[in-house]
Amino acid sequence: MKKFNILFVTLLMFVSFQVTFAQDKEFKPEVKIGGTLFTGWQYNVDDADFINRVDLGSPSSTEPFGYSPSKNQFETSKNSFYLERAYINVNASLTPEIKARFTPDIYQATDNAGKTQYFYQVKFAYVEYTPLKIDNGSSLAFQAGVIPNLWVPQIEKAFGYRGMIKTFTDYTFTTSARVTSPAGAVSRSTSSFFSTADLGASVKYTFPRGYGDLSLSVLNGNGFRDLGFDNRFKDIFIAGFVNPIAGQLREKMEAARTLNKNRIDGVSDFSLGAYAYIGKQTNGEYAIANGGQYQNNKFGGMFNFKYNFVNSGFVKLTGELGYESFQVPNTVTNDSTYKSIGFAGYLEFCPPIMELKERLSLVGVFYNFSPDNSADYSPVNAFGGNNAKQSVFGIGLYYKPASILKLGLNYQMSHFDNNVIVKYDGTSTNNLSRMFVNAILDF
Repeated sequence: MKKFNILFVTLLMFVSFQVTFAQDKEFKPEVKIGGTLFTGWQYNVDDADFINRVDLGSPSSTEPFGYSPSKNQFETSKNSFYLERAYINVNASLTPEIKARFTPDIYQATDNAGKTQYFYQVKFAYVEYTPLKIDNGSSLAFQAGVIPNLWVPQIEKAFGYRGMIKTFTDYTFTTSARVTSPAGAVSRSTSSFFSTADLGASVKYTFPRGYGDLSLSVLNGNGFRDLGFDNRFKDIFIAGFVNPIAGQLREKMEAARTLNKNRIDGVSDFSLGAYAYIGKQTNGEYAIANGGQYQNNKFGGMFNFKYNFVNSGFVKLTGELGYESFQVPNTVTNDSTYKSIGFAGYLEFCPPIMELKERLSLVGVFYNFSPDNSADYSPVNAFGGNNAKQSVFGIGLYYKPASILKLGLNYQMSHFDNNVIVKYDGTSTNNLSRMFVNAILDF
């Protein structure tokens, strides 16, 4: 009996090897090249902008910087064509288990002469190894290199209109501003929750039958704009997504296909997600009298819901919540702690008109964010802390002539708790409005 078991196992291993070998012989390596483009035209609706200069000869206790803003800080009817982002995506399937991606990023920045230029940088560059893949849909995959953020791409996929506006955790909010020169120049600081890529390694497990996935990354923590190797502390990033009704949706879709339909009516998507990011910011842990360290922790969640009308059209609602806690060492007193919190809502309404073929959509977004870093800013001559609360509202109409292209017109307004916006005539206000005509290409 023992000999039979050994013979059986040996035969099974031989057959498995032959099947794997046959599959490898049939596999053909493939390289696909695609791209992403966000471009358009922007118009300054109110002839206004964030204050960048104040009149030191006009002190004012009612203005956020302690002085009246200077007049004529920019040209009237400010408008311009823009290219926000251009990607070249190179995806390679090298073996059934090994894939790779390389994505150069063409981005806009200001050079040393103060002129806007376009620069080139690596955005993604990683290898992916999937040693486990089962017919029920479960898999285990590893990535290493300049890898994608675990959270932002999922929100971008749920929202679907990244070329209109960055999603909440990727959006650049104003965190502080102060007068920094004898000439009255205002220096403004901005930040986002996450960098969309970083140097590191990750592991991802996909649950069977589309019920969700769980990912873990170990990162340098500097983001893809700073790919240095000098960070001895590593950040830990965990993110998970659950699709609790995946089984029901799969059964409904299979039933629809028997009727030659490619969509289902009613609820067509429902998912939940959460993340935890535990990290230490670069530098700052040295020469601190009380031995403090920079700490950078983030937590958040999301939901996505989509309802299909009968035969055509749908409504989709996505929500996102983010919380940050920064501990900053102080050489004199105890460490300062900054806590930021905010939320976002995304809406897409595609009218139930069969003649439109689901090509026209009304899109809306709303962000609310509070930097809450008042411990480091005085109420005079500065903008920060609780008085730096801000919100963003956007609404647009988009037409999709093809699945790879979206053309739209959208309006966006940023609202601040204080009058940190100045009009051309020097009048301060708390709203900043822009109009966009833009194109989103993804192929």
